[in-house]
Amino acid sequence: MTHQADAGPELGKIFQNILLFALVALLPGLDWSIFGWLHGILPLLTFIYLCRYGFHVGNRLVLTGGAIALIGSLLLQAVEPMLLSLSLMPAGYALAHAAKRGDSPSLAGLKGLVTLGGCWLGIIGLFSVAREVLPYTVFLGSIDQGITEALEYYRQSDSVSADALAMLETTFHQMRIILPLIMPSILAGFVLLTIWFSMVVGNVVLNKIGGTSPWPKYQLWQLPERMVWVVIAGAAFALLPFSSLKVFGINLLIFISLIYCFQGLAIVSYYLHTWNVPIFLRSFLYVIVVFQSFGTILLLGLGLADVWLDFRKLKKPPDIETADTTIT
Repeated sequence: MTHQADAGPELGKIFQNILLFALVALLPGLDWSIFGWLHGILPLLTFIYLCRYGFHVGNRLVLTGGAIALIGSLLLQAVEPMLLSLSLMPAGYALAHAAKRGDSPSLAGLKGLVTLGGCWLGIIGLFSVAREVLPYTVFLGSIDQGITEALEYYRQSDSVSADALAMLETTFHQMRIILPLIMPSILAGFVLLTIWFSMVVGNVVLNKIGGTSPWPKYQLWQLPERMVWVVIAGAAFALLPFSSLKVFGINLLIFISLIYCFQGLAIVSYYLHTWNVPIFLRSFLYVIVVFQSFGTILLLGLGLADVWLDFRKLKKPPDIETADTTIT
């Protein structure tokens, strides 16, 4: 870990940090449509507090803020959203602990991913026992109902031509079949996105406020070469004739593709910084690359090709590695 925790915040900052954490944890339960996005910041805040102030002080800030939010949720009868908030906090602890141990970004991300995924599975299990119904099944049912209602709306609309309606019916029918099959990878992608956001933004914020950060800059992050075997395994499963293994392989490919897209984005960021592209143009290019389908394919291709081509020249040649070993 390349940074040191401060001795402790001032009294005014203590109250500000506790209040901020309590509000971020509590507000989504009051109005999800407006404040639901704050849930994604909880692992980030937990990570920053623990790394910035150390585990002794940072843990007190997190637990005090969480306790205040929990009391507020009990008074406002918003306990269920608060449980989701509480399930996000351990991921921040996992990332902070990994940073303290000096783990690489890929290993730290794996620990955060397993922690957050396990917490969410625990919440699903808790709801299943309490309500005697599987939330995942209810979620898929609500999606199917939404597709049915949307299709019925277009059928009753006079502004939709017969050809357009036939195309919509085909599209909705395909969505009804495909979405339940790939939903595990979509949900796992949300978990991955939350961890990636917490690590990247937390790394930048800690560097800004403390002058040091637990990991190198994002443009220097690199996945282990062995991870490419996960892609190969996913493709092999997807080609099998057995339906269950085929679905597993497809979901695995979707999930691992998102990871390599993040590596592709790191490569793009590396060259935009190397070429000193102005910040406004750089931001515009980020938006195009991320939100355009061609850009997503480009990121995936760059991320996979980097395993063999090493676009940023981050890997040491074998002779240099041998020399380093001999010297040490």
